[in-house]
Amino acid sequence: MKTAQRRKSWLYLVLLFAACTVVYGLLSSYPRELAVYSDEVRYLDIARSLFQGRGLRVRNMPSDYQKILYPLCILPALAFRTTAAQITAVGWLNAAWASSAVFPACALARATGQSRRRTAFLVGVTALLPTMAACATFMSETVFLPLSLWQVYFLWRAMAAASPRARAGWCAVAGAWCYLLYLNKEVALYYLIAWVLLRLWVVWNDRRVWRAELAGTAALLGAFAACFLAGKLTLFAGLGNSYNQTGWLNAAQWAFLPFAVACDVLFTVLAFGVFPVLAPLCALRRPRPGSDPRRTQLPLLLLLALGAGVGVVAWSITVREDLGSPSPRQHMRYLEPLLVPLLLVTLDVLDGALTPARRRLLAALTALWGAGFLLLCRDIGPGAGDNTFLQWYDFVADRLDRLPLLGAGGWLLAWRCAVVAGAALLGVLLVRRKARRPLALAALALCALCYAGEWRINRWTYGVDAAAVQAASSLNEYLKTLEGAVLFIPNGVRGRDSQLIDTYIDRDVYLCEYETLCAWGLLDDGVLDLTAEAPGPEYPGRPYRDLTGADWVLAADGVPLDTAALEPTDAPCPAGYTLWHNPCRERVLFADPAQAG
Repeated sequence: MKTAQRRKSWLYLVLLFAACTVVYGLLSSYPRELAVYSDEVRYLDIARSLFQGRGLRVRNMPSDYQKILYPLCILPALAFRTTAAQITAVGWLNAAWASSAVFPACALARATGQSRRRTAFLVGVTALLPTMAACATFMSETVFLPLSLWQVYFLWRAMAAASPRARAGWCAVAGAWCYLLYLNKEVALYYLIAWVLLRLWVVWNDRRVWRAELAGTAALLGAFAACFLAGKLTLFAGLGNSYNQTGWLNAAQWAFLPFAVACDVLFTVLAFGVFPVLAPLCALRRPRPGSDPRRTQLPLLLLLALGAGVGVVAWSITVREDLGSPSPRQHMRYLEPLLVPLLLVTLDVLDGALTPARRRLLAALTALWGAGFLLLCRDIGPGAGDNTFLQWYDFVADRLDRLPLLGAGGWLLAWRCAVVAGAALLGVLLVRRKARRPLALAALALCALCYAGEWRINRWTYGVDAAAVQAASSLNEYLKTLEGAVLFIPNGVRGRDSQLIDTYIDRDVYLCEYETLCAWGLLDDGVLDLTAEAPGPEYPGRPYRDLTGADWVLAADGVPLDTAALEPTDAPCPAGYTLWHNPCRERVLFADPAQAG
């Protein structure tokens, strides 16, 4: 009987996966182009260069960017003939990868002994996460989500293992798996940090287990290190680190770091619904011999991972990209996968009655968070696609300046007060075990609402006219018939002029923005001499070493070319672009030397 029920439940899960894939695939199938630079350029270009057997290349030059897991995951989409079909297929692959997160969510819920109803709730939350909106993008979140949930599952199996040998085995699996996550996003290292800190805590509370804990931790770190070294010695031999946000901070960044951390912590707590963070924190227990790791170790692991993730984001992103901003941009997409397991442990906490002391602690932490949120947090900086679970907050905050009387600042304060009051009411309901089912339904509705917000933003950001897509794809087919080097000169740096071509041209082209040519002083005389000058794109910021001539020039409108020296072609260019034949391939002339300079 149990076997039949289990098969039936897995059938339902597979059907849910299929339904999510279809729904999110359809919602991601609109004509679109790259929008997030330079992330998406790297992912798509590396996928194409790997598919074409040319190694790691970005913008037609060698690259040392090593986060290749997502490019490998979208590789099958490139088997389609036209780039228009390829981009559509990428959206469907994204939908399949993201939707597969329901499997580790279900596996984790079952492994921790959750009821069928709670398993269904956790799987439902997973299926409605705002990250699903990334299916329409070219970002790695669609792969990061399911891999992260599998990572938590493997770590849980390690801490719940019945014997030291079994624990070491699961730790080795978790370490190797973490390397896969690392190949997707470097921020995934917060799982390793959290595990090491957790094991130190376990040993601190029971010194007798140090050998077993050392063996398990060594297996995890050793498996990760072995995979890392194998990659460095083979696939990435001779390559450095292309990630430019890991350097030491300067004095101004150090001074801004405490504020950045505080804002990121406060907004993260809000994004996770306040109590899926505070309730497990208040209910932490010492890991005594024979204690249930589900109630002692798992909550602490997740909280440590969340804290480490916030710290990594503040260090590597916030202080570097939002230095001095009173409203630093939030990056919930790096942390969102932790919500599902945190909800799991929160449900466990709410199952038992909190002691009066723990209730007072929860009230104090809630008040402390509320005060900090009112004093330090404002709105969220630009970059709404990063906000995920803060879409509802951002939506209201962005529209308060339209209201009379109080002004934007006054209404924003009123909105923050309303949020804090709502959190306090939620805490009372949860502690008193009131309205649990409505709250569960509200959580699912909030997930769907945040997804809708993300989808709306992405639709506006990525959407492009279907005629432009078909024209760009046709231009790509035309370019494949040409011999010689193609020089693409967009008019804007990381702007619409280059996005369409970056997305739909998979033939080798040399990209040099007009503004970059001017900034590098290569057009001071109105002539780009490819025999003596080495141009390149703004990203990666290096000159081409093999560009000695341009047989064809693809230029965006607004680029002041001297067309008298060029020959027009009959290429099917999208509106705003023209392809020229350049008889004198060593030089490209510009019509206005004074402006070029």
